[in-house]
Amino acid sequence: MLLALASLIAIAYLPGALIYRLPWADRPRRAALAAEERAFWAILISCVISTLAALALAAAGAYSLPRLLAADLGLAALLLVTARGRLRYAQTAAAPSWTALLPLAIVTLGAWLFFPSSEYVMGGKDPGTYMNEGVQIAQRGSLVIRDQALTELPGEFRTMFLSGAPEDIERGLNEGVRFMGFFVADASRGEVMGQFPHGFPAWIAIAYGLDGLSGARRAVGAWAVLGLLAVYFAGARFAGRWAALAASLLLAVNVAEVWYARYPNSEVMQQALLFGALLALARAYRDHDAFFAPVAGVLLGSIMFVRLDSLVVIGIVAAGLLLLVADGKRLGWRFLLPLAVLLAAAAAYFGGPMRAYFAIPLMQVGGAAGLLAVTGALVAAAVVLRRARAAWPAGIDLLRRWAPRALAAVVAALAVYAYFFREPIGLLAAHDAHAFRTFAWYMGPVGLAAAVACFVVLAWTRFWDDPVLLTAGALVSVFFFYKIRIVPEHFWQARRYLPVILPFACLMIAAGSFEAFRRRAARLESTAPRRSMGIRGAVPWLVPAVALVAWVAWGFAAATRPILHHVEYAGLIPAVERLAGEFSDRDLVLVEPRYSSDTHVLATPLAYIYAKRVHVFSSPRPGRAEVAQFLAWAGRAYDRVFLLAEGGFDLASPAVEITPVRSQRFAVPEYESARNAYPREVRLKKFNLNLYQLRASKAAAPVLDLDIGGFDDGWVLRMFARQDQDGVSYRWTRDRSFVTLIGAPSSARTIVMRAGDGGRPAAAGPAEVRVFVNDRPIGAVTVRGGFADYRMDVPPDVAAAAAGRPTVEVRLMCKTWTPKALLGGSDDRELGVMLDRIRIE
Repeated sequence: MLLALASLIAIAYLPGALIYRLPWADRPRRAALAAEERAFWAILISCVISTLAALALAAAGAYSLPRLLAADLGLAALLLVTARGRLRYAQTAAAPSWTALLPLAIVTLGAWLFFPSSEYVMGGKDPGTYMNEGVQIAQRGSLVIRDQALTELPGEFRTMFLSGAPEDIERGLNEGVRFMGFFVADASRGEVMGQFPHGFPAWIAIAYGLDGLSGARRAVGAWAVLGLLAVYFAGARFAGRWAALAASLLLAVNVAEVWYARYPNSEVMQQALLFGALLALARAYRDHDAFFAPVAGVLLGSIMFVRLDSLVVIGIVAAGLLLLVADGKRLGWRFLLPLAVLLAAAAAYFGGPMRAYFAIPLMQVGGAAGLLAVTGALVAAAVVLRRARAAWPAGIDLLRRWAPRALAAVVAALAVYAYFFREPIGLLAAHDAHAFRTFAWYMGPVGLAAAVACFVVLAWTRFWDDPVLLTAGALVSVFFFYKIRIVPEHFWQARRYLPVILPFACLMIAAGSFEAFRRRAARLESTAPRRSMGIRGAVPWLVPAVALVAWVAWGFAAATRPILHHVEYAGLIPAVERLAGEFSDRDLVLVEPRYSSDTHVLATPLAYIYAKRVHVFSSPRPGRAEVAQFLAWAGRAYDRVFLLAEGGFDLASPAVEITPVRSQRFAVPEYESARNAYPREVRLKKFNLNLYQLRASKAAAPVLDLDIGGFDDGWVLRMFARQDQDGVSYRWTRDRSFVTLIGAPSSARTIVMRAGDGGRPAAAGPAEVRVFVNDRPIGAVTVRGGFADYRMDVPPDVAAAAAGRPTVEVRLMCKTWTPKALLGGSDDRELGVMLDRIRIE
């Protein structure tokens, strides 16, 4: 524990603290900042340095926690030597005061709200990709994953296990998809790349090195707390400590912030870095502190390694910087050089190892030519504005006077339109048209109205106090609400709001609410004999501000209360560990395709956290001959070959011996995933896994009587997950479902199907099942009531044809019904009948 704490200090505090103390760039000016802000800068600068160092080491294939520590300590030693002992502030530093209690309260609240963290280690979606990317960096020391199982896989079998868009493969962007979120860069060498930028996974790797999976889970919460502090200090400079405290508290208790502070995502890291960059810009160009110009450049450049949409954010910040140029400020080389260096590094990163991820967004902006055109336009605008200050000062005065008012008016008009009038039409999707309205799920109507109104007031009256902050918040909001590009399902859409829009809205509410009090206090202070008398005289103006913030905070807290004690996927890690314990290092684990069930999400952690050799079938019909050939090879290459399945797929054949081993069932809590609606309840994500051992066989045993819902995965296709009712295991069929039987004799004359209608309502119509054998119709039955046997005759010619084939495919076709539509509730499956058994006699 002490060693981990010392390592954390070396990584997340020491380098930044020394840089901040260097006797350069007018140190007394930044030393005069409050002690708590100096500590914040030490942490944030250190975190950025460690991020970039970790990424550089991983890019070279040389990352490890000891090497990162060596790099940070080496930098610290170099700084000590360079400063030659002149690191003491002497008498220039502001002494710690009671104000340090405010960020301490924020940290305490964040620590209470943001932990324990989700156990999201499974694959399938973005959070699992981040977690597995990070653990792989920690375990293998490289951005590129050297996948042992893929390396060992002969080329002729790769299409069985690598999926992906054919056009991407043809263009050479990748050689297929290994697991969801992991592109194959070079199949022959087993090189795999995670889909997402590695800035946040680098911190998962660091935290994994400090405290294993527990530490890796907590990385997101730590960055969320740092985000609260960044918002607080940026707000304190703009609107004062109390308004900043109110903004940070609003953000801390908001349901989206709390959810994602516990849930692996890179937006909270982007939030911390971006608001730190906005504060550094204000310190550099509004407060004339030269130290913060390169800090701002580094912070802005580093967010490119966190999220790709940071490119949009940087472009919008650049638009705000143009207003600084119009205001007479110079963007010197101290800011531009580090920003340019990091943007060049990001270009190499996205154009090289991340090209498969970057290709589509690059096409959307017109390719490299489009990016260069935008950059050129920004540079040209800056030059024009600088010359206009000298050649047309009256025009600049008009810009200074009317730009804030125009921005306020446009934002207000767009907000009214988006909330009350915008509807889907033509190519405008519903989730895009209603994006601003959906944001009210997380802000409440009062909070949303207050944020817009307060922004209008602040932009109209105080725009030039921090034009970059106000412009960035407004334009990012307009950009993302115009085209959110994410269907509002569960809390997923909220991630687009996290880096800028949500904290900006909270800051506007708090700053705008306290604006009247601040102005009144300032006027009274200028005439009162003592400052305290002026503040007391303004107290009546404080009451409505506190009332509005308290009202909004109460609404935020009420929305957060249901998730306060919820831990998403609690218990998943020990369940996956138990599953991983079934396999040795010389075993191969095959997993059914993602079209069959959610079992494939366990393949990613089995491979990339627990270092098992795993392949996921790319198709529910992999081809029986190919599977037999593959198993013949795998039987020689590995000690044992296993199949992990739940939903069923087309695997069975006389050439494949499928031996049941055991079942493993577990369930983990998962919040409701409501589409175009606010989620309301916690449900259970169930895994009902069957484990089989596979071998190549010359003549597998006949299968003429199959217990559906038991060990049936290799013989059924397109059915729902197995269930139990009154001791009977079964599966619901779909509109078309398939069962494969093996070794049917020519004397077979009857197919017996044991099924029930599952309480099918009359409005769904009769449960008529039409039965086909090898595409030949043999009859239909109407299933009524509970489980019963239904018999269908097999014509002699159909039986004779089936006897001449290695397998018999029984196809069941049924008109389906949806419980949610007819009975209410949340079950939106399209159900046929409950199938318990099928046999040939």
